[in-house]
Amino acid sequence: MKRFAAVVAIAVLAFAPRALTAQSVDSTFAVRSGAHFELQSVSGSVHIRAWNRPQIRVQAESDGARVDLDASPGGVSVRAMPRRGEGDVDFTISVPVGTPLEVHAISADVDASAVCGPVRLGSISGGVTLACATGDVEVESVSGDVSASDIRDGHTEISSTSGDVQVRQAKGSLSAHSVSGDVTLERVDGDDVGVETVSGEIGFSGPIHDNGRYRFHSHSGDVTVRPDGDLNATVDVSTFSGDLESDWPITITPGPGRRMHGQDWEFTVGNGGARLTLGSFSGTIYLRRGSSPRRED
Repeated sequence: MKRFAAVVAIAVLAFAPRALTAQSVDSTFAVRSGAHFELQSVSGSVHIRAWNRPQIRVQAESDGARVDLDASPGGVSVRAMPRRGEGDVDFTISVPVGTPLEVHAISADVDASAVCGPVRLGSISGGVTLACATGDVEVESVSGDVSASDIRDGHTEISSTSGDVQVRQAKGSLSAHSVSGDVTLERVDGDDVGVETVSGEIGFSGPIHDNGRYRFHSHSGDVTVRPDGDLNATVDVSTFSGDLESDWPITITPGPGRRMHGQDWEFTVGNGGARLTLGSFSGTIYLRRGSSPRRED
């Protein structure tokens, strides 16, 4: 017990908040299980990797900016402060597996790999790449491409204003948005999936669960949906000047809940358990068999 108390006392001294101003930073902090990591940067790059140590290591190469560090056993916060509005900082961060991450950048590419914890990543004019997350995920960019893969058991929000959005191998509910980019979802397994883009195309592959809700809408791009396995869904289709092509037979049965008005259709495939909503103002809507999404000619 006395030895444990001494270790705690040393740790308290070691974790006093500190600020460093330097061209080069290399600091390592011991942290407890579940500690978080937060970073705010203006320009440069951010690379985050996982390791099997109860430590967070911050390495930074600064071109005139100040790097402030604030550390405690519960987490590490880093902030890059430009001088006179200038100064890139290139960060390389090592964190324990499962560390919750929160990164905000203005003009920097951000990528996080193998951390596999809850994540919030954002950049205004840079690309954002995420490989492995568990729990809730938020990934966004204004003018860069966004990609995420290996997402497990949570809710995912992923978006870009003028870039492409790509998600591979994700499990859980998902919402994806782009204004002028394509949105591609491959091997997405969730019972609540929504995708929207204005001038891009949409591609989706994954299981359509009988009790699920799926919404795919593009204003001027094609929409391609490739369910894995059997399809049991009530399908709503809406288009103004586009077409619908389906590998499943379409039968409109008169009666309550069945309609075919202009370019709006509703039909049932299998037992109709899922709700599948497909829309494109001027693009073609494809409902295809098979698991690999690809753009149609």
